[in-house]
Amino acid sequence: MTKNKPDSNVTGVWYDHQTLMRDANMLLAVYDQAAQGVLDLAATEGYFEGIDPDLLKWPPGQTPEGPIGLEGLAYRAKLVGAIYMGVPGLRDQRLADAHEQFTAVAPAYHEATQIYSQIHQQFSDQDVESSQDFLTYYQTIYVEVLRASHLFTPDEGEAAVAGARLSRLPLSHAQPVAEKLKATIDNDDTQWDTVYHYTIGGGKMLGALRDIFRNIARRTLDYLAAGELIAVHYNTYTNLAWFGTAIWRILSEAEYHLEVCRRYVSENMVQHQLDGFKDRLLLGQSMMVEFFQAHQENPGNLKPTGYWYGHHYTALTRDMIDLAMDVIDQSNHLVQKFQQHMGDTSDKDPAMQTIIQTMQIMQTPELFTRTARGRFMEYPHVGRNGRYSNVHRAIKLARWIGASWRYVRHKQVIEEEGLSEKEILSAAWDNSLHWAEKTLRIFGIEVQIKIDPLFKAMAQTLQLGHGRYKILFFPSHQSVFDHPVMYHVLQTPEFLDAMGWDDTRPCTILSRSGLTEYVEIRMGSWNTTMFGVKSVEFDRLLEDVDGYVVLPRSGDTNNATQRFANSLEDRPGIIYAAGTTAAFDIQSIHLQHGLFSKIPSDVVIIPMAFRGIHSIWPKCPKGNIRINPGLVEVIVAPPMLGETTLFPKRRSLRPQIEPAALFQAVQIVNLLNPDYQGDE
Repeated sequence: MTKNKPDSNVTGVWYDHQTLMRDANMLLAVYDQAAQGVLDLAATEGYFEGIDPDLLKWPPGQTPEGPIGLEGLAYRAKLVGAIYMGVPGLRDQRLADAHEQFTAVAPAYHEATQIYSQIHQQFSDQDVESSQDFLTYYQTIYVEVLRASHLFTPDEGEAAVAGARLSRLPLSHAQPVAEKLKATIDNDDTQWDTVYHYTIGGGKMLGALRDIFRNIARRTLDYLAAGELIAVHYNTYTNLAWFGTAIWRILSEAEYHLEVCRRYVSENMVQHQLDGFKDRLLLGQSMMVEFFQAHQENPGNLKPTGYWYGHHYTALTRDMIDLAMDVIDQSNHLVQKFQQHMGDTSDKDPAMQTIIQTMQIMQTPELFTRTARGRFMEYPHVGRNGRYSNVHRAIKLARWIGASWRYVRHKQVIEEEGLSEKEILSAAWDNSLHWAEKTLRIFGIEVQIKIDPLFKAMAQTLQLGHGRYKILFFPSHQSVFDHPVMYHVLQTPEFLDAMGWDDTRPCTILSRSGLTEYVEIRMGSWNTTMFGVKSVEFDRLLEDVDGYVVLPRSGDTNNATQRFANSLEDRPGIIYAAGTTAAFDIQSIHLQHGLFSKIPSDVVIIPMAFRGIHSIWPKCPKGNIRINPGLVEVIVAPPMLGETTLFPKRRSLRPQIEPAALFQAVQIVNLLNPDYQGDE
């Protein structure tokens, strides 16, 4: 389907790859246009420093003289290769600078959370106003400081990428909106000058409410800006630049290999094989167009219009990886055929010698083999630490299927017993905890928990154990095994102690419908899931027995999101697995900020990062069951207070773009190693 979206992307029209594959001429034209746009951005970013700009022209697929020739295809591969080689260094530099700023302002932000909580308690104890009035006072100052904040000053490259809508500048959405908002509480209100006290680091401090709130708001906005900088740089230089050019390079080199073989080896090859490979390359090019467009989606949309948020985007990137691996295999087969056909090359003319030198076996990009080096890569001590044989894995899968069938059967029994709602939730929670522990044992998955040293003190200040605030657990989401690991964490003694809980408590989860289709079992026309029921029935049990909220894959997700937010009222905590199952180990994507526009302000958000979990059961290739033993390290970050961090629920500030980016940044810095791992 084609969606008309003027100026929404490099092509001006929104295409999906199925549409492009139906019209090869349109595909080639759109692909060329998108490629030139990326080249222009790359030049601004410094990938071609010292190169004559006139040389940075993308050779078109069709010219007045006919289809692109070998020289043009070779030049394409050279241009893309230059960008690909330059990405890791620029990515390291951008992320290092952003991480330095982020770590510098983080302590002040967490200190501000503790200050706010203490002042809030005093305010309530004095019975001056209601709790909601206290929040209104704070948000009045919050918007005032946001209006007055200095914007991040970008360099030329950052400005160019932001101008092309492939990135954005910190606070560039919220600040212009705040400039138009009026204060909700008058400047001469007497409460502004009321003196409050708070204790930080053993020292007692005094200050007027206005000054204290300004201090808290400045610290919070500094953290928001620094977090957005990390998230945006990560999205731009990892998800777009590094991943994108890795795939693009494979397609460009393979296209050249194909044309060489078509010209020089065609008599030894069946023509339809070459045509079939050409179709695979066209599919890859159509995916690249869709991929570039996804990165230009307007982040201000509360509901995604394309692919950047979650499931659709990771499905696209997974399919791109699978196709790229297939292209590498087929391309290398062509190279071998060419080398055999050439035989002794010593007597070849210079032009042919040049072609022979360029026909080299293609290697799988390091990004997909877990051998890449640089900042914010996966820690080496986590993840897969062994490999099961096919027989051993089959035995374990059979045991897991048996445990999962019993797990669902127990759900059905709970539903049939006529219990009260509270009893149903408690029994279902115990059932899930048991299944999780069984799953981890069957596959030899070890879970270690590291709780930030600040966590317990902040949990006590925020009175998390006494239910003063609603709690949103916010784990990273890279694997099908995220749920068993999360269940495990929520019942460990160290986590319960840090939270101030006496025992584990049944939480609710926001889940996407049809997740069990990933583990579907088929026998002819008959099919079920590994849980012994069809996917639709499994989703129903999650809602009716476990009390979870199942988010539809398409259509109206607004109602499910609101129900999820409402569940904060009667559950001790809710779990929102950020993003969706990753296509490769360091993939971290935009968080759908629509959720944060729904949740109440009086929420404490607890970010978690599951290090190493992706490699235990990778999402690529599609439908694989290559499960292996390994270590998952769960990092529990300090609590983040919604009242200070989320934007006011005023319509023009409703899109929580910056807070969502901050939460993603916290996950990134805890999930991945920020230090340089290569040779200095």
